Amino acid sequence: MKVVVSAEKPELAAGIAAFVRKNFNEATVSAAFFKEPSAYEAEALGKAGVGKIWLLPQALWDGGEPAAAAALAELVQKTGADLLVLWASKTANEIGARAAQRLQASYASECISLEKTDRGVVAKRLVLGGGYISTLLLKQTPAVVTLKNTAELGEVVEKKPLAEKFDVSVSAPAVEFLEFIKPETAHVELEKADFIVAVGRGFKKKEDLAMAEELARLIGAEVGCSRPISGDLRWLSEDRHIGLSGKRVRPKLYVALGISGQVQHLVGMRDSRTVVAVNIDPNAPMAAESDYFFVADIYKILPLTIQLLKEKMGS
Repeated sequence: MKVVVSAEKPELAAGIAAFVRKNFNEATVSAAFFKEPSAYEAEALGKAGVGKIWLLPQALWDGGEPAAAAALAELVQKTGADLLVLWASKTANEIGARAAQRLQASYASECISLEKTDRGVVAKRLVLGGGYISTLLLKQTPAVVTLKNTAELGEVVEKKPLAEKFDVSVSAPAVEFLEFIKPETAHVELEKADFIVAVGRGFKKKEDLAMAEELARLIGAEVGCSRPISGDLRWLSEDRHIGLSGKRVRPKLYVALGISGQVQHLVGMRDSRTVVAVNIDPNAPMAAESDYFFVADIYKILPLTIQLLKEKMGS
């Protein structure tokens, strides 16, 4: 079985290559990039079992998803690959869908597992807000998937991949790349945080988030948020968004302030060890997910909590 893996970052491609080799023992794995990996990154790819690195024109990536998808589809077609695996992201999900359409291939996005069977590749993905797992049989060959899972690099035999330019017949993209504006981020790794204070629409003004930030400072927590706070109001950066389309966290303590608990948010935090929530609505869905649920106004309970903590800590 021939598999091509690709990701914006080579370290992610190495992770999914190792995952593929672990789950498809006899697979021959190559990796495709629009920018040549460094010697260190190539070494990591080799440790993941990648035998060859395909280099695609950077201009096609800069030209947007349609051009990138066309290039990857042509690579799959000309190399006779059975499976194209991309690291799941918003960009990759679109590229994967476009590539699959060009190849008339089976397609599954945001997969959490892949398995080879006599009938074809079986993919599993979370559905209905993460409450259920859907099992899909990808009958068409080649197949295209985006994957949100990796394996340790040491689990496969180390190789020394050779890099080779791949000439594509894809015409110049219709979109010209002018400038990349880096999004505002706070450079936080919520996935690694032991304590998180998350804020939602219960806060009336951006300035009021200072209360949550002060609480987080006192207990040594990171600040996260629900989708409206980062996506709609832009009060916090996107890398603080917790939920189905954001970060998935599993801290020791998760404090939810003014978050009703819609399923899109619950998907991102339901693995938390202990959940403490404050909401004015006793029927908020967050109540069922909480170990301790306080029906209270955050504008009354937060100042009191902060005052008590400061007195207790002497700060």
